[in-house]
Amino acid sequence: MALSEPVPADPQYKRYAPSRPFPAYRFVPGLNPHPVSDPRGHSFRGGAHEPPPKRFPPERWRENQEYLLGCDYYNFAYFWEAHEAWEGLWHLTDKAGAEGLFLQGLIQITASNLKRHMRESTGTVKLANLGIAKLRTVLPSADDGTYMGLDVPGFIQGCDKYLLHAEAESAFPLIRLDF
Repeated sequence: MALSEPVPADPQYKRYAPSRPFPAYRFVPGLNPHPVSDPRGHSFRGGAHEPPPKRFPPERWRENQEYLLGCDYYNFAYFWEAHEAWEGLWHLTDKAGAEGLFLQGLIQITASNLKRHMRESTGTVKLANLGIAKLRTVLPSADDGTYMGLDVPGFIQGCDKYLLHAEAESAFPLIRLDF
């Protein structure tokens, strides 16, 4: 079966950063131009670097437009783009701290979803296991299981069912933030 762009689980789901437009396409390796390195890419800048995102402490996640945009990208199946949005934030963190591990966990879960879409089962499982493990390490820092607006145990459970066990009735685990 030929590759295609992923389709969002719920195209009517609310946006967290509605003022930020979506790219022209969802990047899938081998399907469309690389967003940054190909001159036809939706984020090509001709070698110019994107300025780093603004740093917000985790408790101010509601103000963090890059984090919220990453959540929108994820929920609307822009997996590569979500990874890129969160990676910029991750570079600003203490990689061994709760925020760094949380963002890295989201990045790995997102990459797992892209691998699942591309029918790469080994990569799907490996990245899902890594991402879930990172998200579990955040639980002691989470208020009632919520970290940066996300119900971490609920998200982990959804990822486990969808990515690791591919249960027929399991739904794509959306990022539902506590606004």
